[in-house]
Amino acid sequence: MLERLICAVFGHRYVVERVLNHGARKVGCTRCGKHWGMHDGTRSFVPWDGELEALYAPGGILAQASGDVPPNA
Repeated sequence: MLERLICAVFGHRYVVERVLNHGARKVGCTRCGKHWGMHDGTRSFVPWDGELEALYAPGGILAQASGDVPPNA
């Protein structure tokens, strides 16, 4: 709870958690634990949810489309 308040006042501490393809990645906050999907082409930054996870999961539609990016360990 305190972490969310600190993020609301001072901002998040963003880190890239997973590179999904050359223009998209999953980012998260090391302080409050929230996660977002970020896409450069559309300049979008949306909350990470089950739908995004399913799209980029191994065997998902977008995971297959980005086969040129090595998977993260």
